[in-house]
Amino acid sequence: MATTTYGGSASDLSGRAAGLSDAATRHMDRTLDSAEQMARNAAEQGRQVMSSVDRTVREQPMLTLAAVAVAGLIIGALWKMDHRRW
Repeated sequence: MATTTYGGSASDLSGRAAGLSDAATRHMDRTLDSAEQMARNAAEQGRQVMSSVDRTVREQPMLTLAAVAVAGLIIGALWKMDHRRW
């Protein structure tokens, strides 16, 4: 049996490499599962926000219009301030 310069046999190193590969695969699987769960949670929260916004727009259209107008004025003011710097 061949011996490596690190003091272990080639089969020992092969076994260690296979173990590391398996551990990396398990870690990647857990990471992907976690990412999928986070994406599902984000999608659900987005649906809830959109439902809430839709309900608010239907129940209070004038308040919604006023809020959009104020947001537009603020964005316009910020835009104008930014262009003065150039």
